[in-house]
Amino acid sequence: MLAGPPLWGCSQLVVDGTGVGAPVVDMFRQKGLVPIAITITGGDTVTGDGGNYRVPKRYLVSTMQVLLQAERLKVAEELPDATVLVQELLNFRVKIDPLTAHDSYGAWREGQHDDLVLATAVACWYGERQPGYGVW
Repeated sequence: MLAGPPLWGCSQLVVDGTGVGAPVVDMFRQKGLVPIAITITGGDTVTGDGGNYRVPKRYLVSTMQVLLQAERLKVAEELPDATVLVQELLNFRVKIDPLTAHDSYGAWREGQHDDLVLATAVACWYGERQPGYGVW
């Protein structure tokens, strides 16, 4: 898909490299692709070298939240998984432990998924750091 229109030369492959995503990143690289790997972390520090980034989940989520609130990110109804993404967004919550003030992010109920939310958040975070789109 990246080797032909409409994506050739005007897009980048951004991949969640967390956990089981690391071998997927390796497979893409073995095939000659140059993915940007984003490893989702806790904490509050972003590190990276241009092809691999370690990004706290709070930064990914807050970037997507700002884009949704500013109506710069919209979900097209025609997308095959649009209803799934919208449902995941509705179920996604931040939880703050009152004793430690530690924040955690995810679906508010066990058994619910947040895969599309995090995939969207990874793409939003990276896209906002491209020239002309904000501060890196």
